Amino acid sequence: MAVRVMNSYNGYAARNAAGMARKKDAEQAVEKAGSRPETTADYVRELEKLVPSVELRVGNTFASAKTGKTLTINPGILNKMRNDPEQEKETKELIKGVEFMTKMMDSFYKATGRKLVYRHSYIDENGKYYSYAYVKKEDKLSPKLREERRKATERLIEKTREKTAKNKAELQKALEQKKAGKRDPVEERIRKKIAASGDGMIYLNDTDFRALIRSAKGKNGNRAGANLDLQA
Repeated sequence: MAVRVMNSYNGYAARNAAGMARKKDAEQAVEKAGSRPETTADYVRELEKLVPSVELRVGNTFASAKTGKTLTINPGILNKMRNDPEQEKETKELIKGVEFMTKMMDSFYKATGRKLVYRHSYIDENGKYYSYAYVKKEDKLSPKLREERRKATERLIEKTREKTAKNKAELQKALEQKKAGKRDPVEERIRKKIAASGDGMIYLNDTDFRALIRSAKGKNGNRAGANLDLQA
């Protein structure tokens, strides 16, 4: 009798242990499926989708190539992003801003008869943005074509503002400024940077970049990258 009871107990214990093991495996599978990418490479590939117009890299400084458009992210800020939701949210908005400004500035260069040779950006371990670019003046555009491109850039900026304005008052203010003949603040900032460059090298620090984003969105507009439609 004792042997039979012991055998029954052992069988129950074995079945219970097997059931617990299966439950644990299932829980781990769900947890794994719902977790963020396991490797830095996976995470970087996720971030690449936010900035398709440039090559995204991981490193401790700017890219040094004399061609192309790149954004290098410091490994330190990547680690912070993966472990701090607030830092991740803030830096992702910054990356979206890089995509937005890349398209806008490229349109501006074309409209003013300039050619971007290269632009390299960098987000440091503290989440601060820096960039440098080399831009050449091209005299191939006719006055008529240059004027057409200038107007296209203005339409791009205006359309972006319309998409991101929080209310009609902000949009009305922007339209009134345009009617009054005031130069667009984004265009004005970029022109000043170009004029100050002399040799075609244009440098932006974190303050410059965020100021351009604010100007492009309107003083009280949404943060960079939110609900943008950049089709000309």
